[in-house]
Amino acid sequence: MNVKNLRLFFGLPLPHRQAEAIDRWCRELGLDGRPVARRNLHLTLTFLGSHSVERLAELQCLGEGIRGNAFEMKLDRLETGRHGLVCLGTGQAPEALLQLAGELQRLLRGAGYTLDERVFWPHLTLARDCRNPPLPASVPDFCWRAERFVLFHSTSDAQGTLYKPLFHWPLVTPER
Repeated sequence: MNVKNLRLFFGLPLPHRQAEAIDRWCRELGLDGRPVARRNLHLTLTFLGSHSVERLAELQCLGEGIRGNAFEMKLDRLETGRHGLVCLGTGQAPEALLQLAGELQRLLRGAGYTLDERVFWPHLTLARDCRNPPLPASVPDFCWRAERFVLFHSTSDAQGTLYKPLFHWPLVTPER
């Protein structure tokens, strides 16, 4: 199969244990929509949409030019969005996260990419198309150290959607 266009986004991957814990908690909610598979749990930094495979080298160079700081990411709110979206959000977005997302958007726009104009909303999608908002038995409290960001390629097949990491870049721990 000759792929010419790729559906791409930058995001923060979850450590395996954190993805398992969130997946377990999410299953207890009994959501009536389409749940996100554990292997696909992530926090989107910026969505690019469909782009030519020839632009991958440009995106790789762009990612290499970012010097973001590592940070603690805490997800402590259950939130709902448009069209039945259910997700985990944060009561206080880390400054390093906001800087990383802002720098990515600035560089991408400078390179001619058209991005969503909505304000960055840090969240981790749990399910889509939910008709009834869930009432959790416990308040979410998930935390992990974000130490890298990734360019993902979204693919679909008979088994569903899969977010494949194409490139990743480290976030540095600031000196104290």
